Amino acid sequence: MKFLPASLRTYFKNDLLALFALALVIRLLAALPQQQPNYMDAAYSYVNAVNLAEGQGFVEDFVWNYLDDPAPPPHPSHLYWMPLTSILAWLGMAIGGVSYRSAQISFIILSAGLAPISYGVAYSVSGQRRHGWLAGLLAIFSGFYFPFWTAIDNFTPFAIAGSLALFLAWRGLEKHEPHKTGVRTNRLAIVAAGVWAGLAHLARADGPLLLIAIIAIGIFHLAFIKPATTHHVLSTTLYLLLGYMLIMTPWLSRNWLTTGRPLPIGGSQTIWLLTANDLFQSYAGLFSYGHELSAQTFFGQGLGPIIQGRWWALTANLQTVLAVWGMIFLAPLALLGFRCLRHHLLMQLAGLYGLLLLVAMTFVFAFPGALGGLFHSGTALLPFIYAAGLVGLDNSVDWLAARRRHWHAPLAKRVFGLALVMMAILLSGFIYYGRVLNHNAWNNVDLRYPAVAAWVAQQNPNATVMINNPPAYIYHGGGLSVVVPNEDIETTLQAAHQYQVDYLILDANRPAPLAEIYDQTEAHPQLSLAKRFGSIHIFKIEQE
Repeated sequence: MKFLPASLRTYFKNDLLALFALALVIRLLAALPQQQPNYMDAAYSYVNAVNLAEGQGFVEDFVWNYLDDPAPPPHPSHLYWMPLTSILAWLGMAIGGVSYRSAQISFIILSAGLAPISYGVAYSVSGQRRHGWLAGLLAIFSGFYFPFWTAIDNFTPFAIAGSLALFLAWRGLEKHEPHKTGVRTNRLAIVAAGVWAGLAHLARADGPLLLIAIIAIGIFHLAFIKPATTHHVLSTTLYLLLGYMLIMTPWLSRNWLTTGRPLPIGGSQTIWLLTANDLFQSYAGLFSYGHELSAQTFFGQGLGPIIQGRWWALTANLQTVLAVWGMIFLAPLALLGFRCLRHHLLMQLAGLYGLLLLVAMTFVFAFPGALGGLFHSGTALLPFIYAAGLVGLDNSVDWLAARRRHWHAPLAKRVFGLALVMMAILLSGFIYYGRVLNHNAWNNVDLRYPAVAAWVAQQNPNATVMINNPPAYIYHGGGLSVVVPNEDIETTLQAAHQYQVDYLILDANRPAPLAEIYDQTEAHPQLSLAKRFGSIHIFKIEQE
């Protein structure tokens, strides 16, 4: 609390606790209809949290991608996705037992914290209590993000860790103290910023972008804005890195002992995903079997496909920035607000991180970035976007009021501010209804997986299956599994033989090269249709 401005501390108990309580109630109500993981990321984190709760450690019972030529399951987990989401779900299970409801506990509580953080950011840049409340309400009703805060995914932990890393870095750099050598930053705040940056990295592999942004802005600020000695600049950077390494060292050590590297190479290989005619299918490079992903293959496709892929990623990411981050109606106001606040150190930190993130997810990790990476990592920017949007609103009203004498600017600001919140509530409700409530959409994903898992267990309790969503298959009671590769039938069977797969399970979302097998317009001597569950076809694989 001592890191907050004195004026903000005056309202801390009343405003921030009230916002947290309101957010907690809304998050709890949003979580209740969500009774299971809704997509692969969430299922992955949940089933590995169950392994932690059952004392098995960081292991997984499936293969969900072929990037690093994985060993047959079970094998070490979290060599692509980071572990914090599973750790938080495990903490919930430690409180309430092994269940999806217990796993949600950490996410419900943590996600409620984004509202007071947004209050703090908005108050810090504008000094207005009204802005704090409006920003907190926008954080509660956050449009496209609203259904995901209580999912077992990294939306919530990255939002909290990333925004606090930026906020505390600002407090540490801005809250300087007189010193005989010039200025002295608030070292404890800098270390805390490093700790939260480490937690952000533990939540998402692109977390180090926060660290880069803080170091770059910090060096510029201390070297040119608040002149300090070289020793002071270096010591501030070291304090930041100290906090970061306090969090990351245990995980880096685990990876070293497990793989011989501090960071696995699987995620970095997505840099070299190739452009295909169907750009969405290029992301299926994660599921390609036996294909080399390298600089040689990437540049070997020619300049045209590379430019085409980056252009597609840029247009998709700009839509995410405007529609998802900015909820459409807030985006132009936020851009105006960032322009007005461009000299504010806090907004410089957030702005540089946002720019680094957009560049990385467009030109480096183009396909995973455009197909979800920017969506996930943008959560750390939301408090700053809301604060900038409210400043942009007030500046717009002042500009109009100066030209329309009958306008009462203070009243107009309050009315338009509440209108923004009402639009956010309506948008959040619309998105939540379509994603969660409409035909029980959230809980009807992989609806036939329990029956499939039960049937396979009856045939062979030790069977390994090849299926579209291995973590969901585990969640619904299945055993060892590997993902269906994005390959033709011969290559698919080659992978099946390597992993000793007994059944190939295809559904309507089967890879395009397996369409004829799924539709049974093409047969294969090693495959026989054993069972159907609606759109799911189970083929018995005859081993060579």
